[in-house]
Amino acid sequence: ERAMIAPLCLGIAERALALSVDYARVREQFKQPIANFQMVQDKLASMYVWVESMRVFTYQALRAASAIAAQGDAGRGEIHKITAASVMHAADTMNLVLNEAVQIHGGNGFALEYAISRVLCDARILNIFEGAAEIQAQVIARRLLENRN
Repeated sequence: ERAMIAPLCLGIAERALALSVDYARVREQFKQPIANFQMVQDKLASMYVWVESMRVFTYQALRAASAIAAQGDAGRGEIHKITAASVMHAADTMNLVLNEAVQIHGGNGFALEYAISRVLCDARILNIFEGAAEIQAQVIARRLLENRN
């Protein structure tokens, strides 16, 4: 169950990136699209890198969960650490992407008629669903600190 939170975060981050790219292409300042400005380009590039890092970690965790499930060991042991880490990373990284998306959208990032404001609102639950980041960190730390004889 925990392993399914990271893909949700990934999807939200992908949507935020797509909305930001589209917005940067059409929003104009000083008679040119804001996509021409280096700061906006830097934000978009960072968002892309974050989304791709989420994708790699999420897919890795899903592969591991699938392999564990195929063995009949549903959610015990090492998979707890892997899925908790993927959720923690995905939720934290999703927030980075969303913060930059709102920055690119400026005041429109909070206007209800823009999709990014709905994405931002919907994403909040993923930071606490299946355990807040602090709980994920405890799961990871416990597994790292277990006595392995």
